[in-house]
Amino acid sequence: MLATQKPRRTREFTGPTPHSVAIRAKMPSKLPPDHLILERRKRDDQREEAEAATKYNALCDLKNDWEKTTDRRIQSNTVKRRVRSLMQQEEFSLEDRRQRLREMLAEENDQYLVEMEASQETLLERQSKMRERAKFLKEKREKERLKIVAEKLDQKWREECEELRSTLTRRHMDEVCMDRSHQLETKARMQAHDQEVERMYADLWEKDRLAKEAKEEKIAQEQHGRNMEMLSVLQKQMAAIEAKRQEEKQLRIDGGKLRKEEAALRKLEEQRAMAEKRALQQEMRDGLDQNIKLKAKRMAKEVQEELALDMKILEKLLEESRNEAMEITQRKKELRQEDQRYRKYLQEQMRLEQQREAEIDRMISAEVERQWQKRLSQWAKERNARKRLMEEVLAIRRQQVEERLAANANAQAELAKEREAMQAAMEEHKRLDDEKQAAILAANKNYEQNLLGQMEYTNRQQEQAKDEEYREYLHGLETEAEYQAKLKEALARPVIDKAHPVRRQHMSARKSPQIA
Repeated sequence: MLATQKPRRTREFTGPTPHSVAIRAKMPSKLPPDHLILERRKRDDQREEAEAATKYNALCDLKNDWEKTTDRRIQSNTVKRRVRSLMQQEEFSLEDRRQRLREMLAEENDQYLVEMEASQETLLERQSKMRERAKFLKEKREKERLKIVAEKLDQKWREECEELRSTLTRRHMDEVCMDRSHQLETKARMQAHDQEVERMYADLWEKDRLAKEAKEEKIAQEQHGRNMEMLSVLQKQMAAIEAKRQEEKQLRIDGGKLRKEEAALRKLEEQRAMAEKRALQQEMRDGLDQNIKLKAKRMAKEVQEELALDMKILEKLLEESRNEAMEITQRKKELRQEDQRYRKYLQEQMRLEQQREAEIDRMISAEVERQWQKRLSQWAKERNARKRLMEEVLAIRRQQVEERLAANANAQAELAKEREAMQAAMEEHKRLDDEKQAAILAANKNYEQNLLGQMEYTNRQQEQAKDEEYREYLHGLETEAEYQAKLKEALARPVIDKAHPVRRQHMSARKSPQIA
């Protein structure tokens, strides 16, 4: 820490003795001694110059504002004076136009007054107009009188001219004959036209009757074809319904057979399981019996071997004990004790052997039970597998049967719907057919009534034409009689009219349709 700390630079230096200190002199400054005063004066001068510049700028701004305001006022006053002068000029020009219009109006009024005074008629002018009007009317009446005189003179000349009168008479007779022949031709044409119309209506009636018969025959054939087609469709539907019914019956029979087969398989499975169980129990029983027999034989053999060994040992001990009585007695005692110990040992060994055999039997029983349980488990697995397989097969078969039954039910429902729809369609078809037949009958009846009405109208027209023709014939006879009478009267009179009245009436009747 101390090694890295920089030494502080000071002006003090310690001497060789205690409390001896020296101070190093300062370096002389480059600035003059009165530089602060000079600097302050300089700042004051700069401040005064800035204040003077600010005042001068403010004064200049004030002058500029005054000059701008003055210029705006001068410009505004100039514009106002210009506008005022223009408005005065406009008023002066408007007043000039008004004055000119006043003068023009006064001149027009004076002119109208002069024209009104000049347009009034004087007495001489009125008398002159009346004389001209009287002269015009007199000339007009004279022209009309001269025209009437000329017409009368011409009429008188025509009436007094024998050749003209005979010529006009012959021409009149020719025209009467031509009119009569024209009337006869017109009557013949009308009769031929009426016969043609009647023949046309008869042909139309016959054609309509034949067309009606052909149409009715065609409709009957189409109806028969539709009925046969509907009968065929109904027969096919009945056959399909019967096939569905037989199929449903067969499905019920198959379902019963499947249920019987399932019961038989279940019974066989139970019988086989019982037989396997009895066989396994018999096998276990035989194994246990064989184990017990082997164990008894082994124990008897071991006991015999032990007894034989004990007898050999006793015989050997007895032989050894004959030599020495004391030793024999002692030895017998020891042997007896040893025999007792040995017997205890044998009993203990037999007990242990029995325990081991019991343990072995228990282990064998446990092993047999384990094997039996294993076999039972295997049989249960196989039985469960067969049961599951059988259940799956039966479920699939049952599902198939149910699906077929459902399909059969759906088919029966669809057939019922189709039957109902077919019945409704048949009823609708029958109703439409009845309506169509009724409409055809109504149309035929209406057409028949129309034809009868047309025939009746034609007959009435013919009767009216005949009546009109008869009336015209009678009128012609009357006209001819009047004409002959007037002709005789005209021939008897010295003056003959220019045209016969009947002829004039006939000519006017002929001209009026042409004009129309």
